[in-house]
Amino acid sequence: MLAISSAPRIDAKKRAVVNSKRQQFQQATFADQDYAHRCNFYIIPPTSDITLEQFEEWGIARLKVLAELEACQFRNRSPVETEEYMKPILAKHLPLSTNSSKSGEIALERKRDHYSHWTLRLAFSSTQDLRQRFARLEAQLFKLRIKQDDLRERKAFIDSLPMSWETVGEEEKMALMDDLKAATGVFKDDIEMNWFKVDWENVPELVERRQVLLKKGKAYVHVREQMNMVANEFSRQLESGLELAARFLPRMDEDNRLAPILHHLSQSFVAPDAAYTEASSISDMTSITAASIDAQSKHFPLCMQNLHRELRKNSHLKHYGRLQYTLFLKGIGLSLNECIVFWRKSFTKLSEGKL
Repeated sequence: MLAISSAPRIDAKKRAVVNSKRQQFQQATFADQDYAHRCNFYIIPPTSDITLEQFEEWGIARLKVLAELEACQFRNRSPVETEEYMKPILAKHLPLSTNSSKSGEIALERKRDHYSHWTLRLAFSSTQDLRQRFARLEAQLFKLRIKQDDLRERKAFIDSLPMSWETVGEEEKMALMDDLKAATGVFKDDIEMNWFKVDWENVPELVERRQVLLKKGKAYVHVREQMNMVANEFSRQLESGLELAARFLPRMDEDNRLAPILHHLSQSFVAPDAAYTEASSISDMTSITAASIDAQSKHFPLCMQNLHRELRKNSHLKHYGRLQYTLFLKGIGLSLNECIVFWRKSFTKLSEGKL
């Protein structure tokens, strides 16, 4: 018979000895961060205290900026037109001064930018649609800002990033010069004749367009494509961060202070071409009623503007027109009761028999 030896029992009288003089847990650190650059990858979450009012107001300000950026997309504005249109909006709602600026608000501006990004990151991480939409608009805002940086500050910011690229040395560059020029379309009159190499998997769009030289698994990229690569890396890291935030979002629902604000922020951005007024709070931004449709219709997509004009002109829409317009109104946040009121008032010119 096999002998079975039992494991030694733990003495119930033994207790864990805790030294009260030793630190048992890591002390949480809350401090202001040093924002050395105007642009930010938002990798590190904010760590200093702010008020709930600042949390909400800064989030609303950034939301207005993103809404205007999306409106530019739907109105098919060119990059130059978008840049000119957004200048006063950014200066008003989300200013960011350069290091060479004499403004005394640089630290506060960059802190506001940092916190507002993370506020909306939490608000927009709940669904896949919101995550994709937020990442797309934040990438566009990032491109807008880095393009506006002066060359020295832009170079300092890019050099500070942990990017996995390697500058092509002079000897290697001269040996591959003909191939580099042929692959990247660079000619002698180009000002910058510099290249860097990265793993080709990191630049699939450039490989697809045949704008790089491929050699031993490396893609040789001209320096003019550097900003696009930085923007692509920003998007990649943001999308990864949003996926991570989505996993921890259920914990935020337990916070009775932040959860309502985050919910309202996400609900305030339901319409693709939403117009945001000078609202002092989130509740003002989300109140879409039957009475406000006429005023807001000028911000609708052109197809919906046309349906609204026909409805006001004839007090009538055909079945599929009514169906399409009703779905759109529902999409921008009009409640069922307000929708009934809207259609009832829209058909007041018709006789009772037609109703």
